Amino acid sequence: MDPQTARLAAADEILLIHAPRVSASASTPFLLNHSLAITGITAVAGGQPVPVRWVEREGWEPRDFWRRPQYAELDECDHARQIDLFLEDARPDRAWPESLRVEIRYQGVVYDSLQPPAENYQRGFETTTGLIDPRGAYLSRGTFWYPEHFDQPFTFELTAAVPDGWETISQGARITAPSHAAITWVCEQPMEEIYLIAGPYVIREEIHDGVAIQTFTYGHDDEELCRRYLDATRDYLELYSGLIGPYPFAKFALVENFWQTGYGMPSFTLLGDKVVRLPWIISTSYGHEILHNWWGNGVFVDWESGNWCEGLTVYGADYLYKERESAEAARDYRRTTLQGYLDYTRSGRDFPLTEFRERHDASSAAIGYGKSMMLYHMLRRRLGDDGFWKALADFYREYRFRSADWDDLLGVMARGTDLDLRGAFHEQWIARDGAPSLRLAATDLTPRPDGTYELRYEIEQTEPVYALAVPVRLTYADGPAETWTVHLDGRTFAETRRLAARPRALAIDPDFDLFRRLHRAEVPAALSQLAGADSVSFVIAAAQNEDLAAAGREVAAEAARVDPATVVADTDIVLPDLRAGSAWWLGEPGWLASLTEQLPAGVRIERQRFVIEGREFDRAGHTLALALPHPNVRDEAIGLLIAFDGESLRGVWRKLPHYGKYSYLVFAGTQNVAKGVWDVERSPMVMIWDEEE
Repeated sequence: MDPQTARLAAADEILLIHAPRVSASASTPFLLNHSLAITGITAVAGGQPVPVRWVEREGWEPRDFWRRPQYAELDECDHARQIDLFLEDARPDRAWPESLRVEIRYQGVVYDSLQPPAENYQRGFETTTGLIDPRGAYLSRGTFWYPEHFDQPFTFELTAAVPDGWETISQGARITAPSHAAITWVCEQPMEEIYLIAGPYVIREEIHDGVAIQTFTYGHDDEELCRRYLDATRDYLELYSGLIGPYPFAKFALVENFWQTGYGMPSFTLLGDKVVRLPWIISTSYGHEILHNWWGNGVFVDWESGNWCEGLTVYGADYLYKERESAEAARDYRRTTLQGYLDYTRSGRDFPLTEFRERHDASSAAIGYGKSMMLYHMLRRRLGDDGFWKALADFYREYRFRSADWDDLLGVMARGTDLDLRGAFHEQWIARDGAPSLRLAATDLTPRPDGTYELRYEIEQTEPVYALAVPVRLTYADGPAETWTVHLDGRTFAETRRLAARPRALAIDPDFDLFRRLHRAEVPAALSQLAGADSVSFVIAAAQNEDLAAAGREVAAEAARVDPATVVADTDIVLPDLRAGSAWWLGEPGWLASLTEQLPAGVRIERQRFVIEGREFDRAGHTLALALPHPNVRDEAIGLLIAFDGESLRGVWRKLPHYGKYSYLVFAGTQNVAKGVWDVERSPMVMIWDEEE
């Protein structure tokens, strides 16, 4: 690789296998980046040269690679062209050798500029199909930097010559030549693609239980940072090896990237130079990327039937860490997950898990990550801890380095149980879009002469009907709570229970253990509600200085290019006029006083300061963002973004997608200094007879 010119020169030797008696007139097709020119192809079989020729097409034919191409998902191949390889002697009585080695030599420029995400959402970052740059190089299957046939997984050996001071990273184990002029990676595990990352890295390495634990960072003074990552890697490998099975690769490496990414590759993760230094990454996202070496990189996804591994990785990493923190933290995570689904999948943006391939916006993340994660939670509740983790260990052992689909996974989980996971469960939760919607339809608490109480309650669900195991909880002023599960497989369920004492409250699914569509009253107004709105009005405060007004107009115009939006000045509209969709107010509207009733208790927006939950913030130097229930439109929200200058308004706006679950945020410049959610006072899933003191 030559980073100064972005050029790549390569020779790829491939072991090509044919079935017996494949006619010599048949071609062997492959794809290659259209910027890479072939300089020669030679072939050898049984130690003897085999004359071959090749034909380069302008485009490519998907049916040459798949019997049933998924045309909607092939945009990533637009920058590749098809090469058809033929035997030079194609007489009718000739056949391809069953085994031959083909060497393909090619060279050219690889530089696809970084592109911003199509939608600014929490996990969005710049993307490229591949580039070689003085700052570093990134090559993947999507680059088509090596001949691609979309065939069975393969092993490989890769040797790369890079400039002095550079290092490379790929799958497998690293073998450095004595001269260090070239670096070799040997991958003995079957892979679906080859990555090649390179840059001016400093390598640090330790061995733990036979696994090389490595860091590749740009800085020579990163000892403390790398020490934390090396220790965390060891802890995560021990955790998941104990829960699931042996780590499947020779190494795991943290690799720093020159643009902001959060990629998980087999045996390494590629994190942006800013991301890698965020204080919470090691205890959250880093473990997620390590777990992908079991799910996705250790057991492959059969993409045709949907991506099961993202939700499973979220459940075994992001969610599990919250569960280990506390029961309350785990409950909040489940509630936030359900709130994300509620906010981001409105107006036709929902789809079944069989159609999920990868995350590309907030709605696809809410389904492929959020809904899927909740299904694993429900399965774990049904199977129990021991049964759930044993099933995953069995699944990993049986499908390691093989492709698996939802039915394969559910079939293993159903063993030894009477659960119809591959039938009714799959049809209800995976093949169908949507979510059940429940409510506590009726309650009747009657005191009896003997001092006991008779409780009758009814749970109702809307169409379509789901078969559900619904948690129910009774709490008392004194004494422990009672919790039980009812099986709801029709429109309603009702029962009567005799109680020894007067209860304080009855709650349906109080801990958000079911995947369901929440009632808006169950969750606080949050920024995700605005981000997921079908349409948004932007109201620009006209009385503020021109710098702020211009920044507000710029932000609103940018948002309007992605989603339907209207932009008006606050002098041209009053609060009662806002009667469609959600609304963002950028700056302090002249009629802010009319919002007083919407502000939660303890929140004040004054001329010189903000006051939120007992904390005071000077207006000079601080920016406030908050979400409130819309006073005029049910299920919609209004947002306030009040900044002290245009630069802060723009900077905070760009950060808001990363804080979707919060009701309010305070920034000093663009640094978050306070965040929180409003309290929920009433829920249609709860009946309260006696308020707590």
